[in-house]
Amino acid sequence: MSTTPQPHLLVVGAFPKGDSKIFGGMVTSCKALLQSSLPRQVRLELLDSTQISVPPPSFPVRLGYAMWRVARYVHRLERRKPDAVLLFVAIGASVAEKGVMAWYARLRGVQALMFPRGGEIIEASAGSRMTRFWVRLAFRGASVMLCQSPKWRDFAQSLGFSGARAAVIPNWTATPDLLAIGKARHRSSDAPAKLLFLGWLDRAKGVGELLEACLRLKPGHCFTLDIAGEGKYSREARAYVERNGLSDIVRFRGWITGDELHAAFAESNVLVLPSYVEGLPNAMVEAMAAGLAVVVTGVGSIPDVVADEHDALVIGPRDVDALERALRRVIEDVPLRDRLGTAACARAEAQFAVEPAVEKIVGVVREAMSMRDQRQPRKSTSRPA
Repeated sequence: MSTTPQPHLLVVGAFPKGDSKIFGGMVTSCKALLQSSLPRQVRLELLDSTQISVPPPSFPVRLGYAMWRVARYVHRLERRKPDAVLLFVAIGASVAEKGVMAWYARLRGVQALMFPRGGEIIEASAGSRMTRFWVRLAFRGASVMLCQSPKWRDFAQSLGFSGARAAVIPNWTATPDLLAIGKARHRSSDAPAKLLFLGWLDRAKGVGELLEACLRLKPGHCFTLDIAGEGKYSREARAYVERNGLSDIVRFRGWITGDELHAAFAESNVLVLPSYVEGLPNAMVEAMAAGLAVVVTGVGSIPDVVADEHDALVIGPRDVDALERALRRVIEDVPLRDRLGTAACARAEAQFAVEPAVEKIVGVVREAMSMRDQRQPRKSTSRPA
């Protein structure tokens, strides 16, 4: 009886050490893969590519670490020759670094799968011909581009990836633990509104607009806001809260993970994510799985996966008035809040569960291996006369 060989997959992504203070959506996604059935279906080899600190170090330091990672990558690829490499791509210099890795794999006959995660890549490519040129150059080294949504697939196709070479695999962070929270959530007609913001504290995440909306809503409304995360806007956000007397309703929790994060999802009933730019945010997917009502901006791939008034309230970016109106609705209208949360949990389970994504990843890896084998010249079996 013949069996299909187990693929050997080298993954370059966010695999920081257990005591690392590096957080974010890519860390969450990579961790979910390790806790799934993927390690049993493929022979995994991991290479961590997360930055060493937040905020990031100077450019020369980052360049030095990037060159060191590329050298380690080349050594791994030459020594162990995996069947395929999976390259998680963030924004900025990560595109160039992973592009070099993809081209090297291609030159060495190894299939490279690139999985971009930051919506800024699409926005930057649309706004600059030069950016689009080097983004296209970086990604064309890959055999397959994995796409979080139809919008990403359209972008991949514009770069020259067609058919099976542009595979849609939605975010997979609707884990069983979070879905259990969502399904067990107790809906109550007198439950106070507990808002949660989860992510980087940057201006582009809409934190300033969120705090201004809370300041407007504070008179006459009963609600609280937990802000979980840190970033360049942290100090300014804390100063705004102190200066405007919001300390009684706004709590800064820093980065939270594990049981503390699950507890935050269980205690909250609304996620607010008023970003200017996004890809497909893990924070939104996780909150949906946990049964929270979601208030988000219609940027990036978000409109591809949620429907306004059905499983989310979708507003425009940089619009404090629209954000205030949406928050007033979920604060005052408990049945609406409950309905959105229930629909969000169902959508997350159907679309963002971990194992369906793992099956797609394994399928894409095997398909890439098949494409490689078809391109390799067959050895002649004829003998000379």
